Amino acid sequence: MARIPRHLRELYRCVSPGDVLLVVVKPDPDSLSSAWALKKLLAGKVQSTRIAHIGEIVRLENKAMIQILKIRTERFDKVEKGSFSKLALVDGQPDQFDRYALPPANIVIDHHPAVTPFEADYSDVRPKIGATATILTEYLYQAKITIPRPLATALCFGIKTDTNGLTRSTSRKDVNAYSYLLPLANVRHLRQIEDERIAKSDLDLIGRAVSKIQMRRKFLYCFLDGPVPPDSLVILADTFIGVEGVSVAAVASTYRSKAVVILRGNGPRVDVGRIARSGFADLGSAGGHRVAARAEIRFADLPETAGGGEAEKLGPWIKKTIQSHLFKRKTVCAGQGK
Repeated sequence: MARIPRHLRELYRCVSPGDVLLVVVKPDPDSLSSAWALKKLLAGKVQSTRIAHIGEIVRLENKAMIQILKIRTERFDKVEKGSFSKLALVDGQPDQFDRYALPPANIVIDHHPAVTPFEADYSDVRPKIGATATILTEYLYQAKITIPRPLATALCFGIKTDTNGLTRSTSRKDVNAYSYLLPLANVRHLRQIEDERIAKSDLDLIGRAVSKIQMRRKFLYCFLDGPVPPDSLVILADTFIGVEGVSVAAVASTYRSKAVVILRGNGPRVDVGRIARSGFADLGSAGGHRVAARAEIRFADLPETAGGGEAEKLGPWIKKTIQSHLFKRKTVCAGQGK
C-alpha cells in the first residue's frame, strides 16, 4: 500500500467518521471547485460534507458553473447553528470572514498571503500557488482518488480563472495541475461556463463606469456612487486592466455600509496585493496577490478624511491612498512627489 503524504495524514487526523463538515466559501470558481474537491477528498472520512456560500451568487459564470456542473451549495445565513461539528475555509482565511461570526476554523486551505495570524487544527497556505484548486488537485492526486469529470471541469475552471488562463501568478504546480485535469474535464461544459461572463444588466454599469474613469500615468481609477455589488466591481476591474497602457486598475464603490476596492495589476513591477495591504489592512479586510487584490472597510472604521462613506470624500480618499503606495517607490527615488 502506497504511503500517504504527511500533510494528508495531518488533514485526516482533524476529522472523524461522525463529523459533519461545513466548508464555507465566498463563491467564485476557485473557491467553489476547491470546496467540492475537499468534499470528495474527505468522503468516507466524515459523516457528510456540506458547502455553504457567503452572500448571494451574482456573477453569471458562478451561476453557470453551479447549474451546469450541479454543484450543491447553500447560503451560509440559512445554515442552522449546531448543524455541523467542524468548519473548513478554502480560498480564504479567518480574517476575511470576521463579520460573519464564524466559529473557529478547523481546516484552512488557501493560496493568498497570510495577513493576520490564525490558529487551526490544519492549515495549508501557499501564496506562491496561483489557485487553491491547484492545491486540492494535488491532494486528490496524492490520495489516488479518481476525479469525476464534473469536478475536473470545475477545478480546471478554478485554476484558469484565478491565473487568468495561466498567465498571471502562475506556478509550475498550477500548470501541472491544469495539464492533469484537462483530459479529465468536459471541454464543452468548460466553454459554456466561460462564455457566461457579463450580464445584460452589467452593460449599463460598464457605461456609467467608463464616464467616471480617471487616469494618472499607467494608473486607471474609477469610483462609482453605490451601492454596487463587489462581483460587479470585479467585472469592471477585469475589464479595465485590459485598457492599453494600464498597469494598475482600481474600481471602488460602497456596498452594505462598507467601502469596497477591487484592484488588478499587470506588469513585473506591479504588486496590487502589497498596495491593498499597506493602504487598507489597518482599517479592514485587505489582501491579495501581485495581480489581483481587494479591500473592504466598514464605514465606522474609515478615517475622518474619508467622510464616513460619503461619495464626495470617499472616492478621492481611496484614490489618494492607492496612489501614495503605488507611486511611493518612485517618489522616494526622486526625492519628491506630487
